[in-house]
Amino acid sequence: MKELVIKIGKDMKQELREIYKSPKKAKPGTHTLYLKSAKELYELLSPKRIELLSHVINETSEKTVSQISKKLNRKQEAISRDANMLTKHGLMQKIREKQATKLKANYDSLQISLADY
Repeated sequence: MKELVIKIGKDMKQELREIYKSPKKAKPGTHTLYLKSAKELYELLSPKRIELLSHVINETSEKTVSQISKKLNRKQEAISRDANMLTKHGLMQKIREKQATKLKANYDSLQISLADY
């Protein structure tokens, strides 16, 4: 299982120092994305992008942008735009098959950790 942890307001350098000092704190198979603020999180994971990401994570097979747009009752252009943003940040990938584009999640789960501001 691949898991992504999004940490908001945490100091990446400090956490890396702690893991270097005590490697047992590292969680194998887990990737971490550090964001500075909740605003950054909202820009990356708007409600519609969360819906798209959730749909792609929970699907048993890769679906095309067209199939997903019908299922989520959204325009293909909107799905493509959101998929581009999620792909840019490594949350999913686009797979080109002939004239169709399929979406695949890079992680099986997503966890968000908030730090004290």
